[in-house]
Amino acid sequence: MKKTLEVKTGTDEYKILIGDNILLSSGSLIKKKLTNPRVFIITNKLIYKLYGKKLENSLKKNKISFNKIIINDGEKYKNIKTINLITSKLLKYKVDRNDTLIAFGGGVIGDIVGFTASITLRGINFIQIPTTLLSQVDSAVGGKTGVNTKEGKNLIGTFYQPKLVISDVSLLKSLPKREILSGYAEIIKYGLIIDKRFLNWLLDNESKLMTFNKKYLIEAVFHSCKNKAIIVRKDEKEKNIRAILNLGHTFGHAIEAINNYQKSLTHGEAVSIGILMALDMSSLKGNSLNKNINKIKDHFQKLKMKTKIPNNIKRKTSLKKFKETMNSDKKVKNNHINLILLRNLGKAYLANRYSNRKLDSVINKYIN
Repeated sequence: MKKTLEVKTGTDEYKILIGDNILLSSGSLIKKKLTNPRVFIITNKLIYKLYGKKLENSLKKNKISFNKIIINDGEKYKNIKTINLITSKLLKYKVDRNDTLIAFGGGVIGDIVGFTASITLRGINFIQIPTTLLSQVDSAVGGKTGVNTKEGKNLIGTFYQPKLVISDVSLLKSLPKREILSGYAEIIKYGLIIDKRFLNWLLDNESKLMTFNKKYLIEAVFHSCKNKAIIVRKDEKEKNIRAILNLGHTFGHAIEAINNYQKSLTHGEAVSIGILMALDMSSLKGNSLNKNINKIKDHFQKLKMKTKIPNNIKRKTSLKKFKETMNSDKKVKNNHINLILLRNLGKAYLANRYSNRKLDSVINKYIN
């Protein structure tokens, strides 16, 4: 079973291919997008050990030459130092503008490789082969690239679209349940912000997703990417509607930053908590959401998703520090924190007018 989705933006268009075991035919899919039969695979040790030979064999079969660059993976390595390491190796290999980079890994690798592609020789092509649920449904799609700094998450980056995305759900079977739940936080986000029908489908079928039913995983990835593609087509560079994709992220990014991007909390787990904080804030603004919010909270708890900020992170923060960290987010405009809130399930909006007292009460509820 394979599904294809077309993504069109103001600057580019490309396909997302979603299926089971399509890594085995990745070489023929990639070859169609190459102007020069040479690629650079950028990945981490674990992904290369698990799946590297499958990708390499498919490239060899299609007479595509390749070099691999192994990097450390994780939010703390998503920085300019890693970019310098990759670009130095590319230049040593005499990379040219007709070569293509392959981001073979999760969201961190995708963001790093996309950013590297956008600045190397003023822009070379890259292809995404996302290996986590979170990257398949979110970060591999839409063209956002970037790195973190001590001042905040993704504050240095570009909008740069891939030429192809190959999402093989068979790669997800090696993931621990924790990583699946991290990805699920991004999946349910699409239902909450734009697609109530998809949200209800998720609520009805979560057991099939959590038991790795490939048919249902393909459907979940497809509909997530479809919803994101609709938004990205309208607003590639986040001037207006694309901002709703950040439901829970302003809160979540603050939690990650306070935790110094340590692996004790994943990005998806921070987003999971952030979504609940955004729902609580939505309710306090007077939206008639309480019954539906409780349904979503029950759903998160049933799946054992993260719903509370861990105590070790709480000890590192205060209301003042939490708000200062939120203020460093790239979505802050005119020194005002913009929040994505819900009017109802499936209907999100950008809120730039709200009571600071109510925001304080939501933050205090989660950090105390």
